[in-house]
Amino acid sequence: MTPNRISRRTAATLLASFAVASITPASAQQVEWPTKAVRFIVPFPAGGGADVAARAIANEWSQQIGKPVVVENKAGGDGVVAGLEAMKAAPDGHTIFFSTASGMSYVPASRKAPPYDVMADFTPISRATIFTFFLVVSPSLGVKTMADFVAYVKANPGKVAYASGNSTGILATGQLAQANKLDMTHVPYKGEGQAVLDLVGGRIPVMFVTPAIMPQLQKENFLPLAVLLPSRSALFPDVPTMAEAGQGLVNITPWSGLVGPAKMPAALADKISQSFAEVMKKPAIIEQMNKLGQAVIVSTPQATAQFMREQLEIFSKAVKDQGIPLE
Repeated sequence: MTPNRISRRTAATLLASFAVASITPASAQQVEWPTKAVRFIVPFPAGGGADVAARAIANEWSQQIGKPVVVENKAGGDGVVAGLEAMKAAPDGHTIFFSTASGMSYVPASRKAPPYDVMADFTPISRATIFTFFLVVSPSLGVKTMADFVAYVKANPGKVAYASGNSTGILATGQLAQANKLDMTHVPYKGEGQAVLDLVGGRIPVMFVTPAIMPQLQKENFLPLAVLLPSRSALFPDVPTMAEAGQGLVNITPWSGLVGPAKMPAALADKISQSFAEVMKKPAIIEQMNKLGQAVIVSTPQATAQFMREQLEIFSKAVKDQGIPLE
């Protein structure tokens, strides 16, 4: 399989999934925004997938609103550094945090004293994308499907090790193991790159990986069993979703979205959400996000708040159920 250029039909399907209302509320129409440059805070270093996505969005958004949307990279602490920076800003719509599940779902779920209250210290604006992760297995296991893999692990309790280089890998594989009562050994790494070296080297046979790594792994005959998305990836459309592979209980969502500081007026949040939705429905942006392995999905501030609450509950339950010690 090779990455496919997204088709018009695929783009139309994605556009149909947008949750933002087509009619802007009257209160939002009356809000004057922006009146100056917009800070777009990104919780990762320059050059990574999230940063590249943010810069593509910022460039298109700048052209739409007639003001610069300036990306600021504030890496560190699983998104905490960026989150604290955004939290302290004025709630005037000119500081927007391109937040992700790492800082907004995993951090508060995994720390004894979280650095912020996600629902009280921020204003939800919109969802943005879901990062794509594939569960891949080594050819040494001799499995072809998810059912084969589950059967193999059950027949070899404690003998299969899985790698993780991020919170998504930790919790999603943990959910998979719990749902199927699998006895596997967790080998954590500080990042995906280091883990993949051991994956290719034959020391680890199982891992959730991002699309950037897939071509390298497929050259080594690693098999993708399922994708962690609500629908199939445009990059590798032959790979089933976790639900299609019979693993619907694996419901960790590696999401990104927009939030602002607390106490942002509702009309302003609506205005920004509507503006962002217009950017994200552009075919060029959808195609770019798909190339980066990110599925586009936007939503109203209200729906975004509900989604964030649900994901916080899911992440918290996963951390508790898997016995992950709180930091």
